[in-house]
Amino acid sequence: MKVTSQGVAHAGLWVGLYVLIAVYPLPWLAASPGPHGDFQEQLGAALGYLALSTMAMQFVLTARFRWLTPPFGTDLVYAFHRYITAASILFAVLHPIVMIGAGNVLEFLVPWQAGLSIGAGVVALYALILLAVTSFWRRLLHVPYEPWRALHAVLAVVAVCGGLYHAVTSERLLHDPVTRTMWVVWTLAWVALILRVRVLKPFSLLRRPYKVTGVRHEHGGAITLVLDPDNHEGFRFRAGQFVWLTLGSSPFLGREHPFSISGSSQRAPRVEVTVKALGDFTRRVQETTAGTRAYVDGPFGSMSLDTIPDADRYFFVAGGVGIAPCISMLRTLADRGDRRPHTLVYGTSDWDGAAFREELAELSSRLDLKVVHVLEKPPLGWLGETGIITQDLLSRHLARSGRRVCFICGPPRMMDATETALARLGVPLADIHSERFDLV
Repeated sequence: MKVTSQGVAHAGLWVGLYVLIAVYPLPWLAASPGPHGDFQEQLGAALGYLALSTMAMQFVLTARFRWLTPPFGTDLVYAFHRYITAASILFAVLHPIVMIGAGNVLEFLVPWQAGLSIGAGVVALYALILLAVTSFWRRLLHVPYEPWRALHAVLAVVAVCGGLYHAVTSERLLHDPVTRTMWVVWTLAWVALILRVRVLKPFSLLRRPYKVTGVRHEHGGAITLVLDPDNHEGFRFRAGQFVWLTLGSSPFLGREHPFSISGSSQRAPRVEVTVKALGDFTRRVQETTAGTRAYVDGPFGSMSLDTIPDADRYFFVAGGVGIAPCISMLRTLADRGDRRPHTLVYGTSDWDGAAFREELAELSSRLDLKVVHVLEKPPLGWLGETGIITQDLLSRHLARSGRRVCFICGPPRMMDATETALARLGVPLADIHSERFDLV
């Protein structure tokens, strides 16, 4: 995203607001007229409320408020979500250790022997730890995506609700009606947010279904699903954005997956997504037929050519199925009759894995487009680029003049290397755009 003073101010506003809400309980804790105890006890209580606040704020980060993500990008919001989970665990573990001493903590490890209030806090801590373990090491533990999504949702609600109950029933919060009312309102606000994320949002999707109206098999084992709104107006999107897709089941079941939009934004409200068989769900997509009901939540993402319309040229770098947002932007440019010069560097394992290769050739006739295929395993007689995408390769095809706005999508290592290479080749960081889609 182009860095502007307005964008910096917008980002600063949201960071400040996050910090303000996260530390919100501490002034009320200090102002409570009840017994505060010594410094150690006060510090332990403060750590507990910080753990609870940061846990509850996770629902804000993942609630997909469209007005939240533009200053940062969805990938950064979810990365921050993971880091804050680690911070919440640290605060939650330190809370009882600091408050009552490490030696006394062992007495409260069994929830049903600790009393209802403390037991709820212990259950919340266990739920938070289990949530983190199954999230950070999901692939290492071979936990399938959809069961993990369901478990993640349950554990998150248990952690926050258990923590809220533990805090509200704490003796230090029940001494005066003002403080007690504040905590009741605070608790109800977070319960309302949970209901919005887990109930109201799926219900709104249920009322706005989509239908699979076309299925196209692409090279490289990818498949494109054509989705049209079913008796509603759908939504507009920007080329390069992505959606969360649920196929053939209720949106309440949490079986949604993020996919880049591959279709032209000029043809909205029709949505096209291109998926490669890389996991259990994506393999099932291969069996999808026309007429299948779907639910589409979107659009999301800040990587789009519409955020930088004044570029002299666009330079796309894609790897594997990362071609999806790039083909969306190229299709959009062609539908708009764009006449600027553009370049696509597209890395795949072999020629058969190059999705959209025929359409890319056709787009080259509609656009001033140079397509550079990079094959790791080239066929006999191949005269194009080979190996992987490197700085030397990018240097050969990157224009030397004009404002070159670059878009990158593909495997994480390729994206990291490409971002570094482009910066070394003199492309300003404000003109290098990428968005990681490894959100879950």
